[in-house]
Amino acid sequence: MKTLHVSGHTTVLSEYPIFRPIEFRGFLNNGYLKSCLFIAGFCLLACQISIAQTGIGTTLPLAALHLNEGSALGTGEIADPTLVPWYNPASPEIYYSRMHWIHDKSAFRAVGGVLGNNGFNPQQVGIFSFASGYEAVASGIVSTALGATSIASGNYSFAGASATASGSTSFAYGYQCFASGNNSVTIGSYATTNGREGSFAYGDNVSGAISKNDANHQIIMRFSGGYKFFSDTPSSVGVRLVPSGNSWTIWSDVTKKEKFSPVNGERLLEKISSFQLTSWNYTGQEAQLFRHYGPMAQDFYQAFGKDNVGVIGTDTTINQADFDGVNLIAIQTLVKRTEDLQRMNSDLLAEIATIKAQLAEAQFAPVRKRKRILVSQR
Repeated sequence: MKTLHVSGHTTVLSEYPIFRPIEFRGFLNNGYLKSCLFIAGFCLLACQISIAQTGIGTTLPLAALHLNEGSALGTGEIADPTLVPWYNPASPEIYYSRMHWIHDKSAFRAVGGVLGNNGFNPQQVGIFSFASGYEAVASGIVSTALGATSIASGNYSFAGASATASGSTSFAYGYQCFASGNNSVTIGSYATTNGREGSFAYGDNVSGAISKNDANHQIIMRFSGGYKFFSDTPSSVGVRLVPSGNSWTIWSDVTKKEKFSPVNGERLLEKISSFQLTSWNYTGQEAQLFRHYGPMAQDFYQAFGKDNVGVIGTDTTINQADFDGVNLIAIQTLVKRTEDLQRMNSDLLAEIATIKAQLAEAQFAPVRKRKRILVSQR
């Protein structure tokens, strides 16, 4: 049997199509008449007939069916429970379907599930809330819950798929996702904002691991397959964090590059030597906690911002890849200097050894000459 409830009165409809005879059971009073009018309105809408307007609780209907100061409820059972993903043949249960407009809270429910496991209790219905799906609950003010066992208990929150949004103005979508911090977001699987406000947590579909914020206003993401970020349309330029990696890598394939230009390493070292290298902190940051070492972007751009082909970087930023490139060129130049000095040092050492040998020869030559004279006199 299908039932339709209007303003506290019940009308029972047969299992036959609506245009067939309908069995009415109720009292012959105003409530019964209201039920009849409500059903007639549905018939008119179903048949797309707009000959007249029907009002329930009002003498001035503003639509084909106008229900004033009253809730509407439709209930029934799911005919084939095996269609329910959570059906357990070893422990079969009855699954219901229910649609309810709660007029005094301006809330709507279109939810199914096991009898008793529902979000229709007054304390589980937030004012101006919406819930649809399987045992979805929207108890927060202006909250929305969609999907399976989703719970939107935070005011102005949204919960979807199979997630829980308990923080105010929070958003949770996915499996085992919990947005418990105010103004927080969780997406994916196995993620929680852990009560941290203004935070964001994303979890991949790897069970046993949980992406969890540990500070307010923090973003945490877990992608066990790595990360790729591209900054151009063909997705050829960007950065990558490989699986289990701890630093960003850049695409540096020689086959992806062109217009190579040599760099004078000695000139580059001269430019570096002119830098005013200091320690410093950013304006507005606490100097005792956030100090740094390094060059200024203006100096770096003036020294290396142009080559014989085009422009490199800007005068307010330093690209990490360019910074590493300048360092490598400088190191390579210093290596060459060191090798040259080592060769010069080897040559000088050999020359010194020769001079020492010559000096020794010159020093002992008279002695050997006297010895030869003595021997000859004998």
